[in-house]
Amino acid sequence: MSWPPTGTWPGELARAALVGGLFLSLFAVAEGWRWWRKPPVEWTRKLVHFGGGAVAALFPWLFEWPVTVLLIGVVSAVFLTVTRALGWLQSVHGVTRKSEGALLFPVAVYLLFVLSHRQPVFYLISILTLVVADALAAVLGASYGRRTYRVEGQDRRSVEGSAVFLLTAFLAVHLPLLLLTTLGRPESVLISIQVALLLACLEAISLRGADNLFVPLGCLYLLEKMTPKPAVVIGWQLVAQLGCIALVGLIAWRSRLLTFSGGIATALGLYGAFALGGAEWTVAPLLLLVGLMILVWPRGLPVTPRQPTEPPRTDGRYQVVAVFYTSLVPVALYMANNALETMPTGWLPRLPTLLRSVDPMYPLYLGAIAAHLAILLVGHLQAGARAARPGIGVLTRAVAFGAMAVVPVG
Repeated sequence: MSWPPTGTWPGELARAALVGGLFLSLFAVAEGWRWWRKPPVEWTRKLVHFGGGAVAALFPWLFEWPVTVLLIGVVSAVFLTVTRALGWLQSVHGVTRKSEGALLFPVAVYLLFVLSHRQPVFYLISILTLVVADALAAVLGASYGRRTYRVEGQDRRSVEGSAVFLLTAFLAVHLPLLLLTTLGRPESVLISIQVALLLACLEAISLRGADNLFVPLGCLYLLEKMTPKPAVVIGWQLVAQLGCIALVGLIAWRSRLLTFSGGIATALGLYGAFALGGAEWTVAPLLLLVGLMILVWPRGLPVTPRQPTEPPRTDGRYQVVAVFYTSLVPVALYMANNALETMPTGWLPRLPTLLRSVDPMYPLYLGAIAAHLAILLVGHLQAGARAARPGIGVLTRAVAFGAMAVVPVG
């Protein structure tokens, strides 16, 4: 019996029906395992995660149309939403922590299929880093993890699990690059080390299953950016990446500014400024860190009273969400600037050449960082004050400090 060809409605629907049947069989096996042997829910959940990812890894060779993958994703999301609302499928939904990972997984698969349609190997690598590395890190970390850390006081992670993710992600990137592409061995090794390290940091700070979306899309983005570069450039970027991690780690260890997870998020943002902008783009965020260290030394950050609906806090240091909100605008600006520099000329035919060569986002980038430093200074000066709004003197000192600390350097 021959299958109808891909790129036709009979062929696409026949393969979609096959994939749907495999997914339902996987759910049935997980539910049967839960009822029969009663393993930890994380094990049955990762079984579905791993099996579903293995099926999804074949999509570039099964389907031609993105709409087919979109249809599979919509049906999967509806199925998972309904079963969770009805209290069914406890092999997937039975975790006590809040997680949207099961719903984000089909979204990630569809976006990967669309964005990597001309690079099926990159799609495969991105799926493998999520499916294999994440599953092994979760299972082995839960079983053997002894050195733990918290992300926003909610999710507990282990150093051992993160180390397993790092090693597995390296293999998931290195082997396909070496065997299925024309990259040389030095480039393949350096890219694999760098991508694995970045993805391990990203996975370590993801909340509520967001790694199911951020890890594969981040992997695809990194592969697109790194594979055209020579080994020397990749090697220097790896040195800079390790330097950012060491510097921020030292700041988190010796000051009362950042938690462990907050330090990872800060190191990612700082390295992103270097990799996408250049060395000059790292000066302003370093000055922001220095300014914050001056503010918090030696008493630490002021801790506001906790609301009854908020999770428990370990201390007043900055965690992932605070770092995310502080760096959101600067990160968006240096990514936009890099996109303008690297985007093919034919995509923006009316954009002046001068605008593409002078870092047009850099002044806005400096202003955003200076503004963040001023805002944080206002909060620091107002801590414990009775006034509901900061006075003119406080605002003036905050703006002057933020501007004088950052803008003149740029």
